[in-house]
Amino acid sequence: MRVELNHITELICLLAALWNYKYLKGTIYFYFIYYLAFVLYGELGASYFKYVLSLTLKPEDRNNMHIYLWVWAVMGAFLSYFLYTEIRNVVVRKLITVFTSLLVCYFLFLFFFFRRYVEPCYYGFVVETFYLTFLCCIYFYELFLYSEEADSIWKLPAFWVITGIFIFFTGTAISSVMHGVLKNFSIRIMGLPLYSFIAQILCVFLYGCPIVAFILIRKKQTRLSNADS
Repeated sequence: MRVELNHITELICLLAALWNYKYLKGTIYFYFIYYLAFVLYGELGASYFKYVLSLTLKPEDRNNMHIYLWVWAVMGAFLSYFLYTEIRNVVVRKLITVFTSLLVCYFLFLFFFFRRYVEPCYYGFVVETFYLTFLCCIYFYELFLYSEEADSIWKLPAFWVITGIFIFFTGTAISSVMHGVLKNFSIRIMGLPLYSFIAQILCVFLYGCPIVAFILIRKKQTRLSNADS
């Protein structure tokens, strides 16, 4: 089994969340602990299945897509809910509830009935990337629409989390569209094809930006505690 960069960044982010446990408690950021633990467990499980278990199975049973369907479902549901709490537009919030439910149901449907087919799973993930990118754009639009918040965006924990989501899913959407071109490159970096290496780098932003958010929350809570004392 090989440990990849995304596993390391997920673990570091989870440890950062646990380190700031008492400061995150009572906020939506507290649930990042469960989310990150699930994603890390799923990603490690998928890697173990690919490099160890699949060698003992028939060729048609070696696909680890059934694990990623759960990872993508939980990722889409959690990140959509996080964006739901930050977006103000009522219509968009209702659409998030409907579309996220449909997307999760789609992944679960594939898990129970069509998990051996890679293409439907892949198309579902591509839809998820464009969907979350679109929600991030709505958040940024609303953020800069209200000047009182835009003046201090660097101090907003949500801004950092959503920036990480935006960079990751925008980059993933672009690389997905260009997958047919990128896979033809013979370049390998750290033993990975170019398109896989790009995905690994994007994970640094997805799981690195929340660490900044955790630090900001810790500083804010510490400042409030000192003010009360």
